[in-house]
Amino acid sequence: MWQKHNPARELRSLLSRIETVSQPQVGLVADVLEHACPRLKSTLGPNALVRRLIEAEAWVDLGFWLIGWELPDWAVHRLSCDDSRWSCAICVRGLALNWVEDVAEFQHEDPALAILGAFVQAQVRKAQGHGPSNVTIFRRVERSGAVSMGPEVER
Repeated sequence: MWQKHNPARELRSLLSRIETVSQPQVGLVADVLEHACPRLKSTLGPNALVRRLIEAEAWVDLGFWLIGWELPDWAVHRLSCDDSRWSCAICVRGLALNWVEDVAEFQHEDPALAILGAFVQAQVRKAQGHGPSNVTIFRRVERSGAVSMGPEVER
């Protein structure tokens, strides 16, 4: 019997892979882009920038950019190094109702992998329905031939 598509399981598997490698690899980053970046996959705009960051092996910059693009309401709370291990914590901006549960944190010897791990950890939380958000959903509404961007507003 075929297993159902389970994004949370795929993301947890990706986290395990991030934990086991010593430095970022193109194949691993490609899997992060494939499994943890639904917004990036749905648009053509920033793909050229992402390709340039990958070609330059600018893994830290790519991690920060992915957090900003995929999780626009999240921000890096802390990036620190203690005893040769980097720790990255990201959380929803302005929404810390339960501090422990509203933070995605990951540790690794490599700073880029700590950032990517925290990003994937936040995506796991969202896939499981535990990721808080303060982003208002905007949708395109067509009225009498006119196209507007943003929430519906009664006039």
